[in-house]
Amino acid sequence: MNDNATTPPAFDSNTPTPARVYDYYLGGKDNFQVDREAGKKVLEVFPQASTLAQRNRGFLLQAVRYCAEAGIDQFIDLGTGIPASLNVTEIACKFNQDARVVGVDNDPVVLSHQRLEVSAKRGRYTVIEGDIRRPWAILADPCLSEVIDLSRPVAVLCVAVLHFISDEEDPAGILSAFTDAMAAGSFLAVSAATSTNTDLAVIAPIEDAYRSASTPVIFRPADQICSWFEGLDLVYPGVVDVTHWPTCIGVPTRVRILGGLARKPGGPDSGGS
Repeated sequence: MNDNATTPPAFDSNTPTPARVYDYYLGGKDNFQVDREAGKKVLEVFPQASTLAQRNRGFLLQAVRYCAEAGIDQFIDLGTGIPASLNVTEIACKFNQDARVVGVDNDPVVLSHQRLEVSAKRGRYTVIEGDIRRPWAILADPCLSEVIDLSRPVAVLCVAVLHFISDEEDPAGILSAFTDAMAAGSFLAVSAATSTNTDLAVIAPIEDAYRSASTPVIFRPADQICSWFEGLDLVYPGVVDVTHWPTCIGVPTRVRILGGLARKPGGPDSGGS
């Protein structure tokens, strides 16, 4: 894993960020003209981008529901993003009234909005500033340990984040840091853009649209994404298009985002639905 420290990004309304472009896709208002311009470039070649963003968020919330119904009452939401409704905390608490969520992000705009959510959610939600490229720092953050007891099962959510992490920044190593710290019976949810069976005609324009962003987008082979779940027990239907989770039935899109939810083996059977 890359051990180089990273400096939190400064606020810059002239550079698009993945979180704000994603907010634009979802129909949010917490984005700037530069984010909308980047998003429109993607929509020109891939008009389903907003639909896919909605389906990816649906995968996240379905995974949260599965974990909450399985008895998980603590969640770490990596790259938590700009608040949307419904959100992780609302779903987690709906299906497990004892649930607590820690959101992690390093985007200044995200953090400013999420800190307002902290007071609104009355102790059910905490947000910390953290860079996923430094997982050990996140895990050692005292604000995390005030809420999350890593000796008990936890759900770690890493949804639509790793396609903004380069191979040099070691996405597999990042996930390993979290899964190694997890107790048996914990869950890991991941989604990421794949080059496998994605329309090659749209990959280059999408990469170009994000080239000026704070982080570029990276499409990876499906085999590499599947390898991130090694040593874990995948929940049915496995690693599939987010449009096909959790039923393995859905509408295909020209760009594919693969998603999967897996449980760390050992400990009592978590059950679930």
